[in-house]
Amino acid sequence: MLVNTPILEAYDFNSQYANHSKLEQLKQFILEHGTYIELKKGEQFTIQGKVNHRGAYIEHGLLRYTRVDEKGNIHIVGYTFSGEFTGSLCTLIEPNQPSLVTIEAVCDTKICYIPYLKVEEFFATNVETMQVKCTLIEQSYLLMYHRLIDMYCKTTAELYLDLLNRCPDIQEYITLKEIASFLQVTPETISRIRRGLNK
Repeated sequence: MLVNTPILEAYDFNSQYANHSKLEQLKQFILEHGTYIELKKGEQFTIQGKVNHRGAYIEHGLLRYTRVDEKGNIHIVGYTFSGEFTGSLCTLIEPNQPSLVTIEAVCDTKICYIPYLKVEEFFATNVETMQVKCTLIEQSYLLMYHRLIDMYCKTTAELYLDLLNRCPDIQEYITLKEIASFLQVTPETISRIRRGLNK
């Protein structure tokens, strides 16, 4: 729900983060008090530059994170999958902070969303729920740190395999060009990696 940073990653750590034992309580709160909707393919949940006052838990589907740079170029900066949270951590921390990215559905995606105001009320319930907020922020930091380390230490082929391991059927939903944008390489590089893997 509440995670939306331009370096949100689609690797195994995402799953570990979403399934952290302390965040199970947050998940249950969202599912019990949130609103279920289906985002159609291409429908936006968050728009870059606009304040989004809600986060969500993804029941089924796939969301894409994009950012438009100062030259108008669109960059794919992340994905979130079924069983994970989505939203804007910066807005949760700073209520009037606009979203750094646009979040949109790659395919028809069922989510349960909830206003951040309700989430903050949940966090303020007691010491235990306040620890849930701390865990959320800590795990978000670790998620970003893992991505940063991977960018420096892993080859493009390793990053590509990480993406496939996280979501084996992702190629059914996104193009080669989009994968290349996400991994910050050319489509030709991804084609070469695919050919090498098929040998």
